Amino acid sequence: MVIKTVSGSDLMELVARGLGREVVEKPVGFKYIAAEMLKGEVLIGGEESGGVGVGVHLPERDACWWPCSWWRPWWRAALPLGERLDRLRAAHGGGSAYDRLDSASRTWPAANGWSASSLRRRRRLWLECPCLEASNTDGLKLRLGPSHWLMLRFSGTEPLLRLYCEAPSQERVAAVLAWAQQFAEAVGAGS
Repeated sequence: MVIKTVSGSDLMELVARGLGREVVEKPVGFKYIAAEMLKGEVLIGGEESGGVGVGVHLPERDACWWPCSWWRPWWRAALPLGERLDRLRAAHGGGSAYDRLDSASRTWPAANGWSASSLRRRRRLWLECPCLEASNTDGLKLRLGPSHWLMLRFSGTEPLLRLYCEAPSQERVAAVLAWAQQFAEAVGAGS
């Protein structure tokens, strides 16, 4: 089994499923990954801040064990890591671009009823392309197409609204994030 957070790239799921692995998506935070790892039979789990845990080791992020145990297979492959990533993308539907914006405001959570539920009520206003699916695993994630989504979630540790996007091109990511930021500011201002 592979565990990923809701904010992670769809490429992780595509590769894992291509290898016959079940994929479970959890909210952002390694504590959710670790809880699944404690249940057993998890090959690998990771989250957006670079925390990676391996099921055969311990259910926690380990910055020393991970590179020490995985460098040898990468080295033996005789391909640079970037080239291996390009090959994975090509084998699983091409590429995608990803980015995250953090919108800082001490008043985000309290501003005029601004909340994840207020976003869900407004989801019918979203974007010029149809929303195929909406998920509220952690914030609001809108599926816009294959490897194309937008997610808005409040940070659990800082007064930030995090805007995430994966799309077919960097230009599309930038456009969707710019739109989402304007939308979030309008909702936060009560309009």
